[in-house]
Parts: sequence; structure tokens; C-alpha cells
Amino acid sequence: MMINKKGQHNLDPQSNVGLASTRFNLKQVASTVSKSLGMALSMVLITPSASAQQVALLDTGIDPDAGYNVAGGFNYFLNDSDTSDVSPREGEGHGTVSARLVSEAFSGGIVPYVVTDGLANGESEDQSRVARDSAFSDILGNDSIRVVGVTWATSGVAGASASLMPSLSEANKFVAIAAGNNGSTQPNALATTSFNLQGVIIVGATDYEGVILPYSNQAGTTQNRYVAAIGLPDEDAELGGTSWATARIAGIAGAVLLQNPNLTAEEVADVIFRSAEDRGVAGTDSVYGRGVILTAEQVLNNVMGPVTVPVVPEQNGSGGSSGGGGGGAGLLLGGALAGVLLLSRKPSEKLEKTLVLDSYGRTFSVDLGEHVAIDDESLALEAFFNSLEQTSLSQAVYLPRLNTQVAMQAISQEPQVTDMIAYFAMDDDRVIHDGRAHYAMALQSQLSDRVNLSVGHRVNPNLYFGGIRQLNDNENFGRASFLSGQSFGSILNGFSANANSLSLDYQNKLGKSAHGVQASLGLVSVDENTRFGKESFSTLFQGGYEFADHGGISLQFGQIQEQGSLFGGAAGGIFGVEQATTYAVNLSGHVRFSDHVSLLGNYGIGRTRVDAERESLLSNFSTMTSDWFSLGLVANDVWSRSDQFGVSISQPLKINSGGLDYSIPIARDSFGDIAFDTERVNLGDVDSSEQRYEMYYRNQVSSKMEVGAFLSFRDDPNHVSTEGDETILMFTLRYRP
Repeated sequence: MMINKKGQHNLDPQSNVGLASTRFNLKQVASTVSKSLGMALSMVLITPSASAQQVALLDTGIDPDAGYNVAGGFNYFLNDSDTSDVSPREGEGHGTVSARLVSEAFSGGIVPYVVTDGLANGESEDQSRVARDSAFSDILGNDSIRVVGVTWATSGVAGASASLMPSLSEANKFVAIAAGNNGSTQPNALATTSFNLQGVIIVGATDYEGVILPYSNQAGTTQNRYVAAIGLPDEDAELGGTSWATARIAGIAGAVLLQNPNLTAEEVADVIFRSAEDRGVAGTDSVYGRGVILTAEQVLNNVMGPVTVPVVPEQNGSGGSSGGGGGGAGLLLGGALAGVLLLSRKPSEKLEKTLVLDSYGRTFSVDLGEHVAIDDESLALEAFFNSLEQTSLSQAVYLPRLNTQVAMQAISQEPQVTDMIAYFAMDDDRVIHDGRAHYAMALQSQLSDRVNLSVGHRVNPNLYFGGIRQLNDNENFGRASFLSGQSFGSILNGFSANANSLSLDYQNKLGKSAHGVQASLGLVSVDENTRFGKESFSTLFQGGYEFADHGGISLQFGQIQEQGSLFGGAAGGIFGVEQATTYAVNLSGHVRFSDHVSLLGNYGIGRTRVDAERESLLSNFSTMTSDWFSLGLVANDVWSRSDQFGVSISQPLKINSGGLDYSIPIARDSFGDIAFDTERVNLGDVDSSEQRYEMYYRNQVSSKMEVGAFLSFRDDPNHVSTEGDETILMFTLRYRP
């Protein structure tokens, strides 16, 4: 991939691929794969059939034996049908060279209009202007001609041109006009009187290095509609001109229309302008105008974001398509889906040739799998490392009359910013800058001797529900520090460590050593206003029995509704759904060997029903079943009074049964119809089950220093054996003076 001076992405071209499966006409594109092309996309161009597109050349004609795709035309200079090249240029006539240069980028028909005798001596100038305007009139009545190349630069403007040029613009014809070869700082008369029309580009000439030729007319006052292209017929030539530069731009414009036949002439012009390489004075200038086009690939492979992925439209009652759309937004898949949809060999090979559209609806082929993130709980690493860098302030307030304790915390992930608050703070004060802070709040209220109310805002819901809740709280490290983040929890807790939770708890034991029943009614809400926009709402009931201080067992059941996502993926986008509802049962237990050491376990099953999203590659879901488990040991104050040790084995969420239709866009024809390769996928068809082993040790050596060691081993990650195992070993040292 090359990046030109204006930062566009240039990619290698590829021939058209065959059409197959469902087709529909892409009317509009709604969602995007990415907000910008900050990521490096590796794409190849897809060019549909050229049968419906034609480029008209106003020149000396074309040699019929040259082998170019000549389609009709007329000799308006002599008023006959013979469009053979009349140029006296030795070897290859002027118009034939123009046709050759158009054909370098464009594979459609070339319509020759002879508007000169090719002598360029000025004696037939008036006749050439009349012939040119007659050709314009003919082109206005030909819907197949989308691009007009005025490659024979007549210097004057006939009376008819005053109305014909605006008419061509209004008829959505792209017109490339040669600037002329007088060595002037201003283009010729036709260019200067037409440059402000929609779909018109004025073309100057450069050598193969992009340096403007001394005899090429410069941009002058037409600079906003002017580009320069190579004006030499080949690399060995010493003479050329704006005619052949214009032919190259006309061919490129025709090829852009092959990428998306629905583009307007002005959109084609904009694609070319935005692809130009800046030369001369920075920005648009009076010499090079908008810049230089040196190759067709510079335009045709310049992917202009945002990028969209066509998706199969919802079928209407008559069996036809109801319009198209594009998906994308967040390319995030939950780990349970990633194995079968992304990492298994067959789906992975299909994703390598996914058709995508840039912001101008032009088609490219991309290996989509390279740009999809997998939420397999290893993303908790990011949160862990952030915790090592963050600055935080915590404050707890007890309200005795209400039997309520309120804890608040502010966390900053950015370097501290000196402001008025920091300026007047004491030397040892830690200051949170409001614009860079993450706020969390927890409230606990004792409503009676047996009933408590707990509320958390942007707090990990596993602290309120599940096995981790029963562990002793370490002053420095919390209850546990497993890297996987969601271990020992249920999917009912949501797929995020930042959630809003409410728990109403009842227990009938009053002393530490007493046996007793516990029950909790809970709500968990996830609404991440982030890149992937996860959103879910859970209602759950948890009942259990505590065996004094020896341990306990609990059963949790309820439902979680994910809006736009499935099993923790991105909300909306190409892998999104309308809504996914999972009913789950989760059994957890713990054994307390001492005040410092606890063994805990967790097993759950779920049943999921999906309402498919219209703008998605996934559709026609059947009911899915899933399960998960974890077993671990956590010990505090092992070798010192301020350390923590943990070890665990777990299986993350795995889909055991269920199916869906997986439709990948592969091609588009000249009418804008998209072809999809659709396959029925058995979500339980994976060849393995992931086993995750974790071990860690953390020690608060002093009030200023902490050390830690972490080991994580994933056997067959995401339940796919072909991906290889994954091992993470890291050591941490945090020091705060």
C-alpha cells in the first residue's frame, strides 16, 4: 500500500469477480465500518462490466486498425461517418494516441468525434469550433456517453458553446477540457468560460515526474477546477501536451464510473480532485491547481472513508428486495461467535474477499477478518494496564441516620493538567481534571436488619452478583485480579466491567458463624458510550445458602437483553442484531478454608433468541444454547500481610447449538446489483473447547511500590484448534513517589 502526499490509501487493482447468490440494487448506504481510514485497509479494486459506459473523444479520430473499443462516433469536421484518424502525425495519429491513453484505465467504449483536420495551423479554427459544438449537441442526446474528453484544444469559443457547456453539465456529463499549450498562466477560452460548471475539470500537462511542462497553460483563475496529468504519450517522448493529459483524465473518469455507475459527474470530479498529489505551493495554487495525477491507480485505489459493507436487505412480502443498506460501525465480535464466523477456515477464506464500498460507493475487496476485533475477555488487559497508569481519588461518606454508606471515586487516564484547582492544591494532593475523568459511585444502605440495598454506577457488576462477591476484599487489590476479567460471573452480569447495578439483598443470618439463606433481586444496565456502544439490560434473581463461615452455594437465574449486539459484540454494524434475549441459569459456590484462602467455582447455561438486524451480514437465527464454567483459588496475606495470589481454570462462553445465515458481499455489476455468498452456519460446529489457565501474584511492598507477576495460558482460544495456543507472561512494577 502506498500513501500519497495528501494521506490517501492507494491499493492494487484486481479484475472483476463472478456474481453469485442473492442480488439487490444498492440504493443507499447507511452505516459505516469506520469513522475514518485511520486504520490501514488492504484492499483491491473490483471493476464491474463496462458495457453501459462510454467516453467521447473530441479529437482527430481513431485508427480503426489500432484495436481499441470504438463505439460509433461521427466526423463533424467533414460531416461524414468516417471517424478514421486524420492526424498527419507520423506513426500514430493524435486521436489514436488519445484513445490509447484513455484505454490505459478505461475498458468501456470510446466514441470518436472528429472536430479538426489535425493540422493545428489555425487556418481551420472556426470550422473546428463549429464541429466541436455539433459534437456537444450529439453527446447531449446520447445517454451512454458519461465522459467527454475535449482533447483537441480549440482556442476560441463559438456562440453555441455558451449554452452547450452548461447543458452538458446539467445533463450530468463529466467534461475534461485541455488547458492548452501556449505556455500561458491562464487556460484557453473554453476552459476559462466553463471551469465553474459542475462536472468540469481543466487539465494541464506534466512530465513523468509530475513537473508541469513549460508549454502547458497553468491553472490561473481556474485553480479550483484544475489538475495536471502526464502529457507525454510515453516515457521516451520529448514532446506532448495537454491533449494527452486530458485523455488520461477522461479515461480515469470513465474507470471511476465503472467503480460506481451511480456517481454524478461532480462526484467523479471530486474523486479526482481529492486524489491529486499536491505540488508547487502548498494547497491549491495558480500553477498546479488542485495537484497532479500521475497514475490511474492514484485515483482508482484511493479509498475515501468512511467505508461501508453492503448487507442483504430485508425481504418484502413479494419476495423482492426492499432496498439496500450498509453496515459496519463497530467491527467487534464476541469470542463465542468469533471462532465459527471468523477463525474457522471456510468463513475466514470468504472474508478475505469481502466487497466494501468507500464514501463514493466505489467497490473494493478487503480481507475483513484483519480488521475485526474479538471480545474474548482478553480485552480486560487494557483495563488492567490502565489501572496501573491511572490517578484516582476516593471518598466514602457514612450517613448514620439512613444507615447508608456512599463511596465515590474519580479516575483520570490522562496526565494531570495544571489548572486553578491544581495551582492552589497542596503538594501531596492528587487532582482530577474534569475533562479527562471517569467517575464511579457505589451506595450501600441497610434498610433493616436483614435487607440491604446496593447501587453501583460504572462499577463491575461481578462485585454484586456471582462467586467473586463471596470473597474477602483485599484492601489493595480487591477480591481478585484475574486477567480474564469476567471469570466466575454469569452472562447475566453483562459483557462489560462498567455497568449500572442495583441489588436488593436479603439474608436471615445475623452472626458471622450462623447458617442462613440469602436472596438477591438485581438489575444490571450496560450503556457504553464508546467505540463499540454495547447496550444491555438484565434482570436476575439469586438465591443461596451460607454454611456459617465455611462457604456457601447460590443459584442465579434471569434474562439479559442486548440491544444491537450478540454475546458482547458491537451494537449495530455488520455483525449486529436487532435484539438478543438470553435466559440463563448459573450455579456458583465457594469454600472458605480460612479467613485468607477461598476456593470458588461457577457453572452456567444459557438459551438465546435473536431478532435479526436488517443491516447485518447475519440473519435467520435459530435458538442458541451455550454454557461456561470456572474454578479457582484466591489467597490473601500469603507471604506478607499485603499480598494476593490466585489460580484458576475456566471455559469462557461457548455456543453448543444454533444456526444462522451468513451472507458475504462478493461483487457488483454495472447496474449496481450486489452479489452475496450466503451460507447456513452451524454455530455449534467447532472442533474444540477453549480451556483458560491463569495464575497471578501481587504484593504491595510499601506504600509507594507494588510488584506483580501474571501468567495466562489459553488452550484452543475461541474454541478453535487451528489458531494455536496463547500464552501471556508479564511482570509489573508500579512506583509512585
